Formats: sequence, C-alpha cells, structure tokens
Amino acid sequence: MSQIIPTTADCPRCGAVCPARLFESVNGDVLPVQVDAILDGSFERTTCSRCGAAFQPEHRMLFARHSARLWIVMYPFGSRGDFEVIERGVADVVARNFADAPAGLADGLSGVQPRLVFGQYALAEAVRSARDALDPPLLECAKLLAYQRSLSQLFSLGPTELVYERGEAGQLVFGVRGLADGERLGELAITAALLGDTQPLMAGFAASHPELFERPYISVVRYLRGAPPA
Repeated sequence: MSQIIPTTADCPRCGAVCPARLFESVNGDVLPVQVDAILDGSFERTTCSRCGAAFQPEHRMLFARHSARLWIVMYPFGSRGDFEVIERGVADVVARNFADAPAGLADGLSGVQPRLVFGQYALAEAVRSARDALDPPLLECAKLLAYQRSLSQLFSLGPTELVYERGEAGQLVFGVRGLADGERLGELAITAALLGDTQPLMAGFAASHPELFERPYISVVRYLRGAPPA
C-alpha cells in the first residue's frame, strides 16, 4: 500500500518550485526504513536547487501500520485552520483503503480509530507516541497540565504548542513550536510523572474536552488561543 508519485514542492525559503518524489501512502510494516526516517526528521527531505535549503515538503499522505492498528492521515501544516472540515472526511479516506485491503486484513482493522495530523513534525510525533505506547488522548491532556505548570516559561514565547520528542532520564521532552508557523523555538522537559498525574483527571478532561476522545484530530491545538483561525 506504499505509493510514490513524482511531483513538485515549493521551497519555503525562496519559493522555487523543486522536483520531488513524495509518498501518497506509506505502509510502515513493509517499509520500516521510512518509519525510521519519519522519526529522525529525514523523511522526504528535499534540497532546493536554487537556494540549497533543505526542507520536508508539506502534502497529503496516509501512513499505516497494520500490526499496530495505526492509521494516520497527514495534511499540510498550512491547512490546520480547516481541521473541523477536514476531519469529517478522514473516516472516508481510511474506509476507501480498507475496501482495497485483503479480506483477512480488513477484518483485523475493524474498529481502528484514524488520526488526523498537520505537518511532517506532527506525523513524527504521532508515530513516535505510538512507538512509545503513549495513549494519544492521555498525552494531549498531559500537555494541558504541562502548559499550566510551565506557563511562566512559555509565556515569553507567545502562542505555542508542545510536541512530544522523546523520553529520557525520567523526563518527557517536548519541542516548543510556534502555533502560527510551526517553528521550533526550544524544548521543555517535564518529569515523566506528569502522565501519572494526568491519569486521575482523564474523566474530567473527557467531559470538558470531548473532541480529544471522539474525533480524529487529537490535539490540544483545537483549544489553544492563537491557533490559525478555522
């Protein structure tokens, strides 16, 4: 189910149109090398022939790992403001792919909840959190608690989002990125006990933030001020 197409991508630095070969879909079970590339940030990395800038083109793509019951629909970062409209069609995208799957495989994928992400770094976070067995709603609710605890550190950076990057030495390390452009501004390390602190609050979060539990776009960006307008 992995498909590559020849296309073009606009350089984010100089605007030049660059030739590129991008995936329409990636089967992570069949192409583990591409999973590694997603995680280390080298996936689809393209170099502009005019200015030499290296970048990851933003585009639509379906990522799947049948063994992990993981289906992620990626859209370009710039379309994040339209998440409410886009997520309505995510189930249809996955349903079409289920219809093309062998009968035995399709039966095993019944009930899978697809995810919607925006941008290459959000795809990497979703794949990484699945690898590290972090439940997406729990991780997003933990971010809400992390914002509360770290407001004084984050305030000077303006509207930001936290993106899970790694766990190390008893800590969760988040990249801090600007909401408007996705630029990485720094990182925030919080004790891994944050997840345990969040767990007893999940029922309350489910009542106050139901979309994190019911819809494909599992992201606290749904609620943060300063996000691109819908």
